[in-house]
Amino acid sequence: MMRFKDQIAVITGGSSGLGLELARRLRAAGARLALIARDPA
Repeated sequence: MMRFKDQIAVITGGSSGLGLELARRLRAAGARLALIARDPA
């Protein structure tokens, strides 16, 4: 995966499923995250 150091990612549906997994991987790659979800994680 590419490195995302100092990049900001906005992820919708971040409390479960694909959104959650994407958030985990982007965070591991160094991205700063803004998660949006209807249900609390």
